[in-house]
Amino acid sequence: MKNVGKFSIVLGLGLLTIVSCKKKEEDVIIDDVDPITVVEIDENTTLLSGPMKGTLLSGKTYILTGDLIVPEGEEIVAQECVTIIAEGDGGPIGPEITVHGSFVSLGTEACPNLFSVPVNMRTEANIFAGLWGGIQCSDKAKLVVLKWTRMEYLGGEGGPGTPRAGKIRYGLWTLSSDTEIVLEDSWFYGCKDDVYRPVGGKINLVRNTFEYCGETGGDGLNVKAGTVGNIAFNVFYGSATNAFKPSNEGDGVIQTNINVYNNTIINGGFRRPGLSRGANINYEVGARGGAYNNIIVNCKRGIRVLETADVPNVVVDNNLYYASHQEMVDEFIPTDAATSTLAALGTNNIYGAVNDNNPMFVNYNIDQFSYADYEAGELQPSNMNRNDGADLRLSAGSPALGAGTTAFTPVSVNWVYATGNRAPSIMLPSADLGAYPASGNGNRHY
Repeated sequence: MKNVGKFSIVLGLGLLTIVSCKKKEEDVIIDDVDPITVVEIDENTTLLSGPMKGTLLSGKTYILTGDLIVPEGEEIVAQECVTIIAEGDGGPIGPEITVHGSFVSLGTEACPNLFSVPVNMRTEANIFAGLWGGIQCSDKAKLVVLKWTRMEYLGGEGGPGTPRAGKIRYGLWTLSSDTEIVLEDSWFYGCKDDVYRPVGGKINLVRNTFEYCGETGGDGLNVKAGTVGNIAFNVFYGSATNAFKPSNEGDGVIQTNINVYNNTIINGGFRRPGLSRGANINYEVGARGGAYNNIIVNCKRGIRVLETADVPNVVVDNNLYYASHQEMVDEFIPTDAATSTLAALGTNNIYGAVNDNNPMFVNYNIDQFSYADYEAGELQPSNMNRNDGADLRLSAGSPALGAGTTAFTPVSVNWVYATGNRAPSIMLPSADLGAYPASGNGNRHY
């Protein structure tokens, strides 16, 4: 992607060099050189590229022709019914939204926002192609909000001058403990690596749906040092590795503290070879928090707590495990982390033998896949990794009804920038397990 900001800075330095070569006795007045020109988005804007600010208007479609840059101190706000199509400039590297300020997408249930690629490129063959770079934040970014927003076909190599230059991009990447991230009621479909990797930050991920995340590696959420917040009432189909991995790896001065509760995680972990990783929720490297009230169905392994985690401050309780195959049952307590996982395991988890404790989803054939299907890598059946007409609400008589705990509170977060219509929905736990409690106060994607 072309980097207008970098070119302007070089030009400015060139002017200063020329001036400095003049004779000392000359009196020279030097005007400040503006390093970048920020374009104000208006009602005539249709193409997005370079440094911009302003409002993307409801009902409009915008073409991302190059890297869209939100400068420090500026913001871009997308109203409801906004579509962004990432076409790029014809080069080999897909464009991205680079955020040094704030990016806010305020889709609604009645009219969600869509950030995708051209229609002819939305194919199963392109699910892991990494056709565009999603949202990449610098350590100056203040806020990213995605409400009722669908992001698709994410990843691919970052271009020169971007935060992930020369490296595979995550669907969303943040780099500061001060950055605030609100992801609510949104969909993430097809990502080459991690969907979201926060290297520090304040996070609230609730009521989202994740599908086809990670080609042969990568997590839905891959937390690093200095990240605090909550992950609740999400649905996850077919992660390559973990659905959610809290870790304190890195140089953050704030300890990672994440509560993961009332999520439904299905068919996870099988595109990552071997048993060296988790498959649904994985606490490691100094992280603390709790995993409560989750439904874990046909994942490669159970919830995993490594001995490197802050084990005395990790709790795993009131979760339901289901497996169609013995190999999955054998890893309900991950064999490479059995001692530390058992140390964090409460007494109210529900698990047994093959086919025990079926959560009784309203419409989902829980035993439809052979073990060979799970081990097929990129040749896995497509409906293993996405919602293909499933209804994951709980039928009457489900063992998940009333089996949870509400005797904990969400991790407390001091929100500074996420206020007003950008504010997070702080979800209290439900005694019904999974993302769809009988009250209807959970995930809104049916």
